[in-house]
Amino acid sequence: MKKTLVCSLLALLLLAGCSRFPADGGRSTASNDPAASSKEQGDRCQETGSTDPSLQDAQDTEEDESSPGAGTAIPGSYTVPEGWVKSEKYSTSSQIFYVKEGHEEDAKPDNIAICVGTNKYSAENHAQFREAIVRQLLGQLQGVDAELLGDGTFTEQEYMVYIFTIDEKDVITKQYYIVDDFRYCLIHLTNFSRAEDADQAAQAIMDSFVWE
Repeated sequence: MKKTLVCSLLALLLLAGCSRFPADGGRSTASNDPAASSKEQGDRCQETGSTDPSLQDAQDTEEDESSPGAGTAIPGSYTVPEGWVKSEKYSTSSQIFYVKEGHEEDAKPDNIAICVGTNKYSAENHAQFREAIVRQLLGQLQGVDAELLGDGTFTEQEYMVYIFTIDEKDVITKQYYIVDDFRYCLIHLTNFSRAEDADQAAQAIMDSFVWE
């Protein structure tokens, strides 16, 4: 059974009020923050991580034929839900994108990105990692229009996970940070359609993830 963490995370997030990302994404370029922008770093999960690895912002790369957890930079395995397929156009060895089957060529398909990044926190210091992400998100959302919510719980594999939801007018994004010693797995859902099955797919990937 999953155990819910009782912490001050939600109270901190409520301080952000309602906000909306500006056109440039409002991302910080600080390289020592676990939620630093991937745009300036050039990849979605670098040394400190990313807050927005959405398909619409992904850069064209050479086609990668690797499968998750097998010869890629993702040190773990997970199950891809039925009806979701890898986007060969945007995936790389360090970050894998999935879209609903049949929607590969949509202009703005619902999509799930998965990547792994490193940080300076051990798993038992997960609260410091969480607080760094919260600080980053609150800074990004100053004076803009989106609802921000947070939660802490455990995956089905009993890994600590922090979940951040950003609800904007035209899209909902969810960031699932699965915690480990000095690294994390980020599963990032970009849900344009607000479909429940997209949430379920991201949750299924999160719950099935196993570190190598």
